[in-house]
Amino acid sequence: MSNQPFLAPDGTPGDSYVISRRRRLFMVIIGSMIASFGLDMFLVPNGFIAGGLTGISALAYQVTGLQTGMFLFLLNLPLVIFLFRQANRDLALRAAAGLTVFSICSLLLHPLPPLIEGGAAAAGLGGIFLGLGIGIGIKHGAVLDMLLHMPKIPPPIMAIINSMRLSGAGIVINVLILSLAGLLLGLEQAMYSAIACLMALEAARLATSGYSLKREVTIHSSHTQEIRNRIDMLLGRKSLPLHMTEGVDIHPDQQQDQLLYQIHLMELTRLKSLVRIIDPEAFITVSPYRRKR
Repeated sequence: MSNQPFLAPDGTPGDSYVISRRRRLFMVIIGSMIASFGLDMFLVPNGFIAGGLTGISALAYQVTGLQTGMFLFLLNLPLVIFLFRQANRDLALRAAAGLTVFSICSLLLHPLPPLIEGGAAAAGLGGIFLGLGIGIGIKHGAVLDMLLHMPKIPPPIMAIINSMRLSGAGIVINVLILSLAGLLLGLEQAMYSAIACLMALEAARLATSGYSLKREVTIHSSHTQEIRNRIDMLLGRKSLPLHMTEGVDIHPDQQQDQLLYQIHLMELTRLKSLVRIIDPEAFITVSPYRRKR
């Protein structure tokens, strides 16, 4: 799909393009608010940190007592300047809006007491909200934390990170941040901070790549024809060519003993039951659905 804007007859960007820009900007703002909620209602009040510049900001607060929002703005500001210098004004606008909202919300939430006092629950929930917010921002074209390494970042954002040589360095920096937290805050706080960091990374991964309710099911059986007919009749599902299985080379002699299906998660139990009725010895493997390109 082309990334060019939808043009009106007079050559100006059309309504669809304007709406798309506004929607992305709105989602970046929502993501920033969610991230600040996780940071200042769970992590910072309990002395926990996460990775990236967010973690550095939280650690700086623990040491200096100055509010996290101020450090968030100052440390992430170079990214916005870099985007403007690259003449990528759309990305710069979203990054600036996200960073501003992130920092302001952090300042506003900072005086409030934590929703949960200490423990793994606070670290886990804080990490989830933080990662979810950052992931939403990344998915819609704004990096709220340029050192928090995320998988499956959209190509334009990934190009920025690669050009700044932060991909590999970010991992090392995150480890150093957690190690420094152990020295300054104690081992227990560092362990909870590691939990928060892991949860943030996983939440961001889900936010950027999404969670599919589809599953790929491979059935190995000597009764494939009977199983195929039964599933077709009762579930309305057709078996797929085995070459659609990514990264797996299947010998032609093995194809007659295997079936491949893409089904909804809610159909999985019934499909297994149908297979077991026909062949109790059938071997069934289930994997997440991967969109073929």
